Amino acid sequence: MEIHIEKSNINKRVDTLLSEILKEKSLTRNIVQRYLEKGCTVNGKRCKRSYKFKEGDILNIDEEYWDNVKKDLDLSDEILPQKGQLDIRYEDENLIVLYKPKGLVVHPGVGNREGTLANFLREYLESKGEYDTLMDRCGIVHRLDKGVSGLIVVAKNKGSQEYLKSQFKDNSVIKIYRAELEESKNVEQDLDIEKYLKELNIELQPWKSWEKMEGYIGRSSVNRYKMEFKKYEFGGSKYALSYIKFFGKEVLIKIDTGRMHQIRSTLEYLGFHIKGDSLYGKSSDGNEMIMLESVLLSFLNIDGKRLIFTV
Repeated sequence: MEIHIEKSNINKRVDTLLSEILKEKSLTRNIVQRYLEKGCTVNGKRCKRSYKFKEGDILNIDEEYWDNVKKDLDLSDEILPQKGQLDIRYEDENLIVLYKPKGLVVHPGVGNREGTLANFLREYLESKGEYDTLMDRCGIVHRLDKGVSGLIVVAKNKGSQEYLKSQFKDNSVIKIYRAELEESKNVEQDLDIEKYLKELNIELQPWKSWEKMEGYIGRSSVNRYKMEFKKYEFGGSKYALSYIKFFGKEVLIKIDTGRMHQIRSTLEYLGFHIKGDSLYGKSSDGNEMIMLESVLLSFLNIDGKRLIFTV
């Protein structure tokens, strides 16, 4: 978002104007001040929160960054332990791998403090006497959107959490998703996605032979709630890399980067939409239950051993 400073905002502080603009995201001035350094530029440069605007200044706001700030607000001290169903697929002294159902929010946010995966995890770990108070977000290191189901890994101690976070940060975690599409693509009729998944050997990096989608993802200029994929870099965009394999109306997607709405915006660029997607697709029910599932998750445990999980 680019804002040209006019007379009404001359001498106004950066944090003041930014707080006014981000008010709709339920971000307080204190939060804006805390994260401002990386969330905006003035005339293409980072600035102090106390900087006062001059006429002709240009304020650029990284909306994706602020959306992520809102999602990642550390509310650990406020997370209430709540009894809830956890579909645990693996657990050791360092981590838990579980299956998140559609409709379950991963972490509390503004206006949504209870009934999340984090609430259930805190109760579960406290009941076993294994809750590490040094962890943030109850050990959560990544997330799936509310309407997306599938595999997710959670740390059980601070050391493991930092170790896992470093792998997500350098994009070394292997994540493969399965989606059901509204449209169909002509492919070999003998392709069986179930069989293919079962026989998938990640050591051979099979996705290297899939359709490679390399480009940039940024905020849509038409609908600010959407992201868009382009082959070239554009204002506020970030590099994105995905590999896609079609099976008629189903598809496997391996994402190498973790951009907001990466799968949905990339498929839209190709002319495809995920079934049940009311934002990018044709669904109008607005229930956020899109047919997208995290079906393979692989990473290194804190002992250096590679773990591989499939649904």
